Formats: sequence, C-alpha cells, structure tokens
Amino acid sequence: MRFVERVLTEVREPIPLVGSIAFGIIDRGTNVLQVRITTVCSMCCKFCSVDAGPCSKSRWADFVVTDLEWLRAWVNDVVKFKGVPVEVLLDGVGDPLEHPNVVGVVRTLKSIEGVASVALETHGLKLNEDLAFSLAEAGLDRINLSIETLDEAKAKELAGRPDYDVRRVKEVIEKVFRETQVDIHVTPVLLPGINDEDIKEIIKWVKEVGFGKRWPPITIQKYVRHKRGRKMKGIKEMTWEEFWNYVSKLEKETGARLRWTMEEWGMMRARKLPELYKRGEVVKVEIVSRGLFRDEWLGVPVGRRDVVMTVVNADVDVGRRIKVKVRQNKDNIYLASP
Repeated sequence: MRFVERVLTEVREPIPLVGSIAFGIIDRGTNVLQVRITTVCSMCCKFCSVDAGPCSKSRWADFVVTDLEWLRAWVNDVVKFKGVPVEVLLDGVGDPLEHPNVVGVVRTLKSIEGVASVALETHGLKLNEDLAFSLAEAGLDRINLSIETLDEAKAKELAGRPDYDVRRVKEVIEKVFRETQVDIHVTPVLLPGINDEDIKEIIKWVKEVGFGKRWPPITIQKYVRHKRGRKMKGIKEMTWEEFWNYVSKLEKETGARLRWTMEEWGMMRARKLPELYKRGEVVKVEIVSRGLFRDEWLGVPVGRRDVVMTVVNADVDVGRRIKVKVRQNKDNIYLASP
C-alpha cells in the first residue's frame, strides 16, 4: 500500500452542499436533516465504521465546511422545501466538535426559520466545560454522546487515545445537563464479547443522572463491519435478530427502555429532496477536489453546480472536466464513474 499524504479541504461557496457522504446535507425523507460540517476526528477507535482519525489507512482527504453563510443558505433552502419544523443533527464521518467554529455553526443553524432543534454527535474528546456552555448559549438542544465504557483504561484502549479521559467527559456531560437546557442522549456501540458488561454500567449511569428531558435517554447501537471501516479482532457481528433479542434481554435485566418510536423522537416522514440525476444518467463534471477515500474525487456538474458527486475509477486531477455515469443516487448521495 502506497503512502499518500492527507489534505484538508475547506468547503466554501460555490461547492454544493448536497451530494456527498462526507459533508453538507443529507435528507432521508424525515423531519431530521443530517448536516455534516467536518470529517476530522482525533480519535482512532478500534471499531470505527468510517476509518476516521489520524490512524486511517484509507482516507486521503478531510473536509471542513468553513463558509457559514453558504451553509445557512443551503440549510435554509432545504428547510423551506421540507415545509415542516426540522431537527438538524450534526453528525458525520468525523466529530463535529473538531470544527474550528462549532459554536458559530450551532448559532447559525438555530437562527434559521423552521429549525426547531439542533443536536450533535460526539465521543467527547474535545468537549470541555467552556465549550459545552458556549454551545448551550448558542442554542444547542441535545448532545448524542457515544461512549462504549465507563472504565477509564478500557476507554483509552477502545478510543486509541491515551489521553481520552472518560471520567472528565462524564463530569462535563453531567454538568451541562444539570445547569443548561441541553439534553443528553447516550449511544454506546455494543461490541459483543468486549463491552457487554460495560453497557450495563452505562445504562445504570444514565438512569442515575436522569438524562432525557425531551428525548429518549439512551439507545444501544449495533456494531457493523463496514467495507471501509476498521474491524476489531475477536468480534463476530450479530445479525439484526440476534441484536434485537439481546436488547430485549437487556431491557428485562436492567429495567431500562432501550427502544423508542419515531413519535417519541419527534420524528415524522416529510417531503424529500428530489433526485436531480438518475442512475445511468451521463453528466459532465468538473473535478473540484479529492474525495474522502483514496482514489476518489469530487465532481460538480458543469453549468449547473447543484450537487457534488463522488467520482471513482477515474484517472483525473483537480480542474479536469470529464463525462461520468451516475452509479448510485440514494438519498441524493451520488457515486459516479467514467
């Protein structure tokens, strides 16, 4: 495997903010919009499904959306199109807290008419008391906290960071929950045979603190072996039937609810952005940057600049114009090749 230095790309006007899995807006047909502001992550979680962090072996680019007025314009247009109150969830293939102006991002999003709430996902490495309270002041409504254990040594090992202090993360999360409007939703990934007992301790902690002011307090996530993700040795991926049977058993054992309806989440089906390019359609694009993973590129349709497409299997460079065929377009996430 050849070594390729990773580059950081600032996403600004005129790069479209729909079409990429890495950054921008993803609309899956509900009143929740996924908004991805950065792919950067400082952790090296052994189970990471998107191979994020400094130890990645497959990425050759990272992205950060730095043009907040451009972000506002795109989110505003999509929210207007949806026609219902929207939750913006800052998630992604990185950690939103790595964004250099995440507080400004939250404030910008909350200023958009029709945005009812803003939440973000994080492991908490970059979270400190000052940042947490600044986010609360900017209008953040919920933190989705992904922690897999409360054991300090195991947390460091799973995170691939000797400086990851889960005790400090707990303290900050509890303080911001108790002293601000911010709600907490805890989302541990079940790693069969690794953190089964740790999950029970997390549930106990969640119940003791009382998370869940407006939203469900905890959801267990299933470990999935993704093509691009890191695979932990010794873990056998559960089938969905095995996973839900495990969750049911855990609910009985702990007395905690772990499954929730869309209504309890405040979610509903909502008008979905139309697919602008059909599978099989040939489009002329201009290459504007590398893509997230090695040998991927990002292309923008010439003359339209309405989406960004990930281009694969192409011998190109930035600035070149080529014709590509759309191979995938699910949820307006475009994959194309010559």
